[in-house]
Amino acid sequence: MRSILALALLLSLAACSGSGGWHKDGVDSETAAADYAECRHSAQVADRRDSDIDADILATRGQDWERIGVLQMKRNDYADSDEARQGDNVDRCMKEKGYTGG
Repeated sequence: MRSILALALLLSLAACSGSGGWHKDGVDSETAAADYAECRHSAQVADRRDSDIDADILATRGQDWERIGVLQMKRNDYADSDEARQGDNVDRCMKEKGYTGG
């Protein structure tokens, strides 16, 4: 169920063009798209350390989790967590730039 919700969220985000649904008075769509791309890149860079830690944990504990049948659930949990962190960072960045929506 959680994977289905994550997929639905991902598809809805992909449906938003260029600026990710963010709006700011007096800003054209190209500038909004550039600001959004900048925020997404910043979020990916900021999240890289935490994602790397998650990957290390999966590599270390993967065999244990596979043995008890929860490996895919753990992978999904980490992927959901990474996506949420990045989304929060993008939201914060765009709001700091004066945008609304998302």
